[in-house]
Amino acid sequence: INAEYGKQWYQRRVREATQLTLRVNALKTSLSQAINIAEQSTLHKLELAEILQISELQTKQRRSNELATSDYRIREVKRVANAKLRSCADIIQEREIEHERDIRKLNDRINKLKLRCQNKEEVIQSLTNSDRTQSPAST
Repeated sequence: INAEYGKQWYQRRVREATQLTLRVNALKTSLSQAINIAEQSTLHKLELAEILQISELQTKQRRSNELATSDYRIREVKRVANAKLRSCADIIQEREIEHERDIRKLNDRINKLKLRCQNKEEVIQSLTNSDRTQSPAST
């Protein structure tokens, strides 16, 4: 009976050990799966954080590019406007020179006309004076 009892006891202990080993293995598998899930979750979170960071960086770069583009456009508009202003200033300066020439020509013509008028008046006066001097002498 003792041998039978010892054998049963031994078999029970072997079964319990086997069950415990199976249970430990199942727990190891569950723990391994949980670790994998946690690692994947962490990796996923890191990937999301990296994606978010890249997205923010791209947004900043786009804004910077937009500002640079609008700054470039402003500079280009200013450059064109300054070129047009210089062109207008050159045209105005040319016209002022032309007007000054025209004014000089007109002043020269006015002076010539004044001289003619003055000469005509002198001739008229001279003729009038000569008529006066000749009239009393002839009478």
